[in-house]
Amino acid sequence: MRPPPRTHSIFCFRTRSSHKETIMKKHLAVLALIALLLPLAALAQEAPPPTPPPEAAEPVATKTTLWDLIKTGGWAMWPLGACSVGLITMIVLNVRMVSRKNLLPLGVVVPIRAAAEQRDVGQMYSLARSAPNLYTNGLMSGLRKLDPDDPAASKPAMESAIAEAVSREEAQVGFWINFLSLITGVAPMIGLLGTVSGMIGAFQKIGMGGMGKPELLAGNIGEALITTATGLTIAIPAMFAYFLFRNNLSRIVRDAEGEYSAVLDALTGAGDLFAEAEAAPAETEE
Repeated sequence: MRPPPRTHSIFCFRTRSSHKETIMKKHLAVLALIALLLPLAALAQEAPPPTPPPEAAEPVATKTTLWDLIKTGGWAMWPLGACSVGLITMIVLNVRMVSRKNLLPLGVVVPIRAAAEQRDVGQMYSLARSAPNLYTNGLMSGLRKLDPDDPAASKPAMESAIAEAVSREEAQVGFWINFLSLITGVAPMIGLLGTVSGMIGAFQKIGMGGMGKPELLAGNIGEALITTATGLTIAIPAMFAYFLFRNNLSRIVRDAEGEYSAVLDALTGAGDLFAEAEAAPAETEE
């Protein structure tokens, strides 16, 4: 029996091979298509927007009242409060005392001038006694030293008595002005003492492990700063008021001395200075 021809087996082998190649090509085409579509799909797909981080809650601002500052300042705020009350009291008292209306009133000076021109010592003494003040108290002391028989010879004694009396009156008025100077010196010292007290407390908390916790040191540092600021706030206006009242008193005393000199010259016959003073403006106008 003859074997089958070889051409038929070769044909079957070639057919199978071509079928496998066709399947491989289809697989490769599908893979290539997938490889092309994947980047396009990635580009087409939009990325979701990033979620914003949650906003931190803003701290609520709290109003600091005067009482809060006093409590933060600690014990030093109490003597400083007494100094502030004393400052206001002394300013009001000196405004009423250290004034020309109170120490050298024009309503008394003019009648005494007229009586001095007439050399009416009794009228001068009555006017001075009816309105006691710095000017009239000094004038009464001088009038007591007047010698009616020899007025010119008694002038030095009158001047000495007036100077002594005015010095006493000035010291009496200046007694209340000096309290302003006392407050000027004491208030910053109390504030400085409160500052030292606050810093001591801060260092004690640092020693106990509060270096990394500033909230523990805030109270003591606030005490140190508030007491210093309060002391200076009291001392600055006290110093201003002291020099203001002191200079005002000196100016009033200087004007009173000029009035005394004119009155004594008229009484002792040294010259009619009131007439000269009135004639000078008239000559100037001409």
